[in-house]
Amino acid sequence: FPYGDKPRMVLLSIFFSNSAEECTMYAAVGKNKVIDHGLELLGQSFHLRWTHDSKIVYDTRKNTEPKPQTTPNGSLLLTNLQLNNTGSYQVTIYDNMGKLVLDKTTRLCVLLPVFKPRLTHTCTDASVSLRCDVGNSVDVNVVWSHNRQTLPGSTDKTLTITKAMLKPVDRYVCTVSNKASEEKSDDVNPECTEDSSSTVLLFGMKLWLMVVILAGGGGLLLILIVITLVCVCQSRRRRASRIKVTQWFTL
Repeated sequence: FPYGDKPRMVLLSIFFSNSAEECTMYAAVGKNKVIDHGLELLGQSFHLRWTHDSKIVYDTRKNTEPKPQTTPNGSLLLTNLQLNNTGSYQVTIYDNMGKLVLDKTTRLCVLLPVFKPRLTHTCTDASVSLRCDVGNSVDVNVVWSHNRQTLPGSTDKTLTITKAMLKPVDRYVCTVSNKASEEKSDDVNPECTEDSSSTVLLFGMKLWLMVVILAGGGGLLLILIVITLVCVCQSRRRRASRIKVTQWFTL
């Protein structure tokens, strides 16, 4: 490769290597997160250091600005998380003799939180369709609940049930989640009245019934027209026959 392309190749390799790393911890934008090193309360004689993508962010023996917060045992406390907080967090702990006690890395992935879903329903003649509107949320999981009981296998954004299954006390909820957050819709009682049905009405009557009536009326009208034409033709024939008979007697 030309010399000028080498930095680009290095950046691309770093990007793909970082994106390929599996996350061991998830958090949502705007939330707080504690990255725990897993040890008991540490004394002041221990040397504690935290790094974010190899950059020192906390060191008990150095001044780092801005200095993040830690819990009493030295775990890292991240507040008001943003997308750029994603990365590898490494903690190293040494005792007062300089001996390495712990070296641990945690891969944190910060995701956008899901929006609260909106649950709507549409009635047809025989069934009800429930739709879980997730807004702009992407890569989400959907779970349906019926009377606070999870419906196994129902993971689509649309749930269809028959009207025969509906009861006046039924409540349905959809829950939307990703690996960092979760939101539930308001519960909905999908009542279906004649007005809420998707059946189209015309002059206060069901459309299919009006079509049948109009089709029957059109057929009857056609029959009447045919009968009228036949009668007119027969009348003309009789009139022509009378004229011929009259002319014959005149001769």
